[in-house]
Amino acid sequence: MDKTTLVVAPGVTLDLIDLPLPLEGYHHFFGIWLLRDENRGLSAIVDTGPSSATPVLLGDLEKLGVEKLDYILLSHIHLDHSGGIAEVLDVFPSARVLVHPKGKHHLVNPTRLWESSLEVIPDMAAVYGRPSPVWEGVFLPEPPDVPGLEVLYTPGHAPHHCSFVYSAGGTRILFAGEAASTYCRRGFAYPGVDDGTFFLRPATPPRFFLETALESIERLESSSADVMCYAHFGYTREVPGMLDEAKKQLILWRDLFREYLSKKELAPQDVDMKDLLEFLIQRDPRMAEFRNLPEDMQSREWGFFTSSAAGFLGAVT
Repeated sequence: MDKTTLVVAPGVTLDLIDLPLPLEGYHHFFGIWLLRDENRGLSAIVDTGPSSATPVLLGDLEKLGVEKLDYILLSHIHLDHSGGIAEVLDVFPSARVLVHPKGKHHLVNPTRLWESSLEVIPDMAAVYGRPSPVWEGVFLPEPPDVPGLEVLYTPGHAPHHCSFVYSAGGTRILFAGEAASTYCRRGFAYPGVDDGTFFLRPATPPRFFLETALESIERLESSSADVMCYAHFGYTREVPGMLDEAKKQLILWRDLFREYLSKKELAPQDVDMKDLLEFLIQRDPRMAEFRNLPEDMQSREWGFFTSSAAGFLGAVT
């Protein structure tokens, strides 16, 4: 079990559980957050990971002594975040689920979600596994009445994306999902000295809308959080600074994409993705650390670069 435990307030702990997949570089990437508040007698997980990784998640929850889950908070319904929900509910049937209203019917009847995943990411969908349906009675009402919890609608990454703020003991914890980009810190997610150096990449798959993403980050900024927890991968206590970095990176990418297309005199459909991504790595200081990632993580990131770049190409033209 690879996990990190944070004591964020008296009686309030966060455990980050890593869910590796049997693919090159797919470690320290899918992070499930376990929140336990002894003062309120409350326990919750944020996301479940893909169906194929559910045995790992359930095994780690058992090792952590979790006998009951009150809530499952889903940042969004992509297979790598919600695919294992039915299996988790089989073990924790009293847990109640919080998800964006647009996502509920896809969890009750995941046929369309599965078929669209097979069309868009066929290889990855096969690795993630097919999701099973859940009973429609598992969902929390709108608005949810969960002590200390606030829901922020942050559709920058997907129209069904939510972020969550949990307040306890004077501390505000922000679970940002993918609304604040994907994050790797040296010495935490990959080897090296933990000196604050990080790698940041926008999570901007098609269809992507830049202004919506920027508005989502502004909503996160308004949360005044003390700790921010990423879905991919890790956490930061430098919340305003890292949100500002994510916002500046989106604006920089817009400018770089326009510059690249203009100089190359290319239409988006004619772009050589490898050449474009090399250009981004050279020009974006938040991605300079890419060269210091282990080779297997670099291999993983190339695929996600392509998805993020495809979203931007559609947004800037």
